[in-house]
Amino acid sequence: MEAVDLALLEEFGLDPDVLHLNHGAFGVAPIAVRREAEAWRDRAERNPNHFNSVELPGHVAQARSDAAAWLGVDAEAVGWVRNVSEGASAVLGSLDLGRGDEIVVCNHGYGAVRMAAEHWAARRGAAVRVASFPLGAEDDEIIAAFVAASGPRSRLVIVDQITSPTATVLPVAAIAAAVGVPVLVDAAHVPGSLQVDIEHLGVAYWVGNLHKWAFTPRGTALLWTREDLRPRTPPSVLSWQLHDGYAEAFDHPGTGDYSGWLAAPAGLDFWTRLGGWEQIDRQSAMLDAAQKQLADVLGTSLDGLPVTPAPTMRMVRLPDRLFGDGDDSATRAERQRLSSEYGIQVPTSRFEGEQVIRIAGAAYNTPEDYERLADALVAILAGNS
Repeated sequence: MEAVDLALLEEFGLDPDVLHLNHGAFGVAPIAVRREAEAWRDRAERNPNHFNSVELPGHVAQARSDAAAWLGVDAEAVGWVRNVSEGASAVLGSLDLGRGDEIVVCNHGYGAVRMAAEHWAARRGAAVRVASFPLGAEDDEIIAAFVAASGPRSRLVIVDQITSPTATVLPVAAIAAAVGVPVLVDAAHVPGSLQVDIEHLGVAYWVGNLHKWAFTPRGTALLWTREDLRPRTPPSVLSWQLHDGYAEAFDHPGTGDYSGWLAAPAGLDFWTRLGGWEQIDRQSAMLDAAQKQLADVLGTSLDGLPVTPAPTMRMVRLPDRLFGDGDDSATRAERQRLSSEYGIQVPTSRFEGEQVIRIAGAAYNTPEDYERLADALVAILAGNS
């Protein structure tokens, strides 16, 4: 790697002996941002009573205002949550579901959010319907799948703006317009990787993680709710500020460590200093080349892969014989070889019967990283022949 990339690895505090190609899973806050969070924790511990009782509300509200401005939305329209799963749970818990009602998800959606939808549906006698479409579906096919799964008893449609298992950008605004049902956008991978005008998507709810691609500490996410729905969308944890307004109700879910939220503006500032959207464009171009290189080396096709891929992630098909053909323990052990034997962190999975790998492109990655991945996959493939 070039010196600048080694320097970036050091700024992020990442192990230089590990190849990090899964930034989208958990993100990583740069050391400077972690130190900012530590400074807030130290400040809180110097006088816990005064800090938590007097100082904290204003600081949390200011951090929320800064983050909302960065997203381009009003500060009173968003509430702090720890992650998209928590935000989705708040929305699902607020629904007045009845027997026979439906929640719509899709086959590319995040598993934990789907589990939450199934939980709330089961509690209320409702059902979950699945909009299914193939890996390389065009936008029209995706929209049609959501329309087909929606009906007169649909109460919520959950759309992943960037799908987690398949790194696909879905046409959120067009889906929302077509289904005519309140839409919750799972935007876990969006902040810092995809430019979006949240307020003009035509959706009811939008929740995105800041800790994946916007470099904030983990546990920092924002739930945006349409104005008419805010009075009946409380946080999952009800505490002292419940009656102070929509945003304020989310600001304080009880005694806890708020350093991550308070340090979030430092992460957003780091994202801007690193190059903002110009840096994302560079990462995307690097991934285009890496995706083609991997497919060529592995002898797999790029046909039928996502038409609109995530800016900072790409899918690549794997040969069927690479990691076995099942989901048993032996297959899972095979998939762990990239980590255990080669020191490469990258997710592999099976989607709709095909083995795939999802590569990420973070600011600290280089073209040489994907060459190292290709060499490892070829070596594993040769050993399985």
